[in-house]
Amino acid sequence: MITPRRTSIFLLALACATAPAQDRRTEGALLGVDLVKTALSAKATDVIELSGNTSFTTEVLLASIGEQVREIQAQGLTPARADDAAFYIGAYYRKRGFSKATVEHVIRGKKVAVRVNEGTRSLLREIRFVGARAFPEKTLYDYMVGATQEQFEKTAEDFPYTEAEVNAGGDRVRGLYLSEGYLHAQVDTKGVEISANGTRASVTVKITEGMRYTFGDVSFAGETLFPREQLVEALGEPTTGAAPKTADLEHLEPTPAQRSATPFAGVSFSPGRANAMQRNLQSFYKARGYFVAEVGLTANWAESKSGLVPVTFTAKPGLLHHFGGVDVKTEGPKPRLSPGFLPTRFGGLIGEVYDPEKLDEIYREMLRTGLFTTLRVSTVARPDDEVMLAITAEEAKAKEVGFTLGFGSYEGGTAGIRLGDRNFLGKGRPLTFAFDYSQRGMRGELLYVDPWLLDTRFALRARIYSVVRDELGYSKDELGGRVDLSRKVMPHLELGTFIESSSVKITDVSEQLALDPQLLGPTDYAITSIGLTQLTDYRDNPLNPTRGLVLSSSLDYATIDGEPGFTRATVRFSYYLPLGKTLLALGARTSYIAPIAEAIPIDVRFFNGGGTTVRSFSERELGPKDKSGNPLGGDLLTVFNVEYTFPLYQALQGAVFVDVGSLRNEDADQSATASAEEEQSTSGDLRYAIGLGFRYKLPIGPLRLDYGVNPNPKANEEFGAFHFSFGFAF
Repeated sequence: MITPRRTSIFLLALACATAPAQDRRTEGALLGVDLVKTALSAKATDVIELSGNTSFTTEVLLASIGEQVREIQAQGLTPARADDAAFYIGAYYRKRGFSKATVEHVIRGKKVAVRVNEGTRSLLREIRFVGARAFPEKTLYDYMVGATQEQFEKTAEDFPYTEAEVNAGGDRVRGLYLSEGYLHAQVDTKGVEISANGTRASVTVKITEGMRYTFGDVSFAGETLFPREQLVEALGEPTTGAAPKTADLEHLEPTPAQRSATPFAGVSFSPGRANAMQRNLQSFYKARGYFVAEVGLTANWAESKSGLVPVTFTAKPGLLHHFGGVDVKTEGPKPRLSPGFLPTRFGGLIGEVYDPEKLDEIYREMLRTGLFTTLRVSTVARPDDEVMLAITAEEAKAKEVGFTLGFGSYEGGTAGIRLGDRNFLGKGRPLTFAFDYSQRGMRGELLYVDPWLLDTRFALRARIYSVVRDELGYSKDELGGRVDLSRKVMPHLELGTFIESSSVKITDVSEQLALDPQLLGPTDYAITSIGLTQLTDYRDNPLNPTRGLVLSSSLDYATIDGEPGFTRATVRFSYYLPLGKTLLALGARTSYIAPIAEAIPIDVRFFNGGGTTVRSFSERELGPKDKSGNPLGGDLLTVFNVEYTFPLYQALQGAVFVDVGSLRNEDADQSATASAEEEQSTSGDLRYAIGLGFRYKLPIGPLRLDYGVNPNPKANEEFGAFHFSFGFAF
């Protein structure tokens, strides 16, 4: 799984390559359209000859009737096809304000000669609304022309006058009135005045509002089964008695008498709104197991008094249904997946009360596996109160190969290969081998995932790995494995446990670190840890979150060479708040190691600074160091981040951020750091970053370029740092 902390290793260059590639694809697509238009025009002129057109080029006009041109080219020129071509050219002109444009044509052999008489172009210059009391002109303009009055007046060229568009605008205005209870509303757009020279058009829209209808008494009949309060809530419409959101007059507000008569007092009545409430109530019954439920609606607004429309919903829930059997039909090539896979996955529903949400949850889970190119699930009610599941599936290719190339600020150049089988041994469980190389070292990993261990709701992740890396001040050679067992106990809450064991050798230690075994810790050791994890995730997208929050934590106990070593705890919280087209992200992290052994291995400690922590420091550069400037790591880490992201151009975004963090190491000897005469940052000091960045949004996460400034640099600290990475910082 790709995580932000490993972005400079995984897919970074793929992202780098993807961004230009997407640009090239976009440019290529645009260039391709231009080439197609050019080719079309070159060929179209062999069958269509245009004259009289001065406002639009021949290329533009022929491109507008591309379908007709292709038909003539493919099937030959006939009077009917020539007439169609001329008609659609005329329609193109009329739509752009040339209301008096005429188009004549004559067939000359294998070519049709089209003569255009454009006439004068009319622009819509003024709209007057007469009789409108319920809605302000601002709202009416928006429905009439799709723009504010200021935009309409400033950009006249964007609003050509056509009778069809004016009539369509009138229909939209009438639709607004109907949706807000004015069921007798009339909108007349025939009041059009054209200037003497034909270039300006003024439209008077006459509105007859009539009575406004609102919901009166709402009642329920039939086999309701549930309390009235639940049924009212299930209707899904506002129960506060609010007037139309666009209303601007006091007469639209409900009276106290109306509010007491019904929970929907003052809510505008329309047949569309009542029908939506009917569907909501029917869905309410179906979601509670009444698969064949029907809900009738009675609302005779034509006979209502004082505009109050009594509404009655009649419930016919039928029998309470349960999930029955599962029937699977496969399509396409011979399936490799075990025949019992889908029946087992959906089989957990059998016997339970019918619940479309539970069915949809399993269906989406199956889609996310990537095992299927086609997966359809239909439900069929049987007379014996059971709902049968009919599943049609076509398998996708299970084996895949992937390559990555890239560059990271700390990792340097990177390359990787992925070999995967999503359907290992036909069981629908993925097995993946990954090998990554960077200028800092190599990593190989074999990962097996079983989302349904022993056909339960427990998920298993098992991996073995080998790492050879050069860090600042030392190198390491590690061979290990880890097993995670987790389960979603709630839709957004996952709990788990893990055990991890590895053998580590620390080599090529810097001279200064080698002088102090306490700071270096063991250099050849075996470590085993066992712990608990928790994940609460309300993000709308784990790769590209635009709203929501995530809270993760872990607690583990570790032994070193079989002896008690330490306990460790980590907590991470991130919150994403959309503000229009912008995003405010807040993050907080803390990690703590409580030593039991005399010395903790340097590679186990926490490090701060870098593209995902405090961005005014290079990777691992925040915190205590030896005299040679090599980071020592620490036992208590804190990081706080605030980032505001805003759009610049298409997928390109800008960002401003503030980071705060610290790293404490109680064992760091002052003699091993910079000299006492120099101004220096002591262990645990808060350090800061203020910076700017760019983001290029990709489906798999953003490509990031950040520069963080250190507002108060200490001795041996840089003024700031660049970071080039992939994925969200926190």
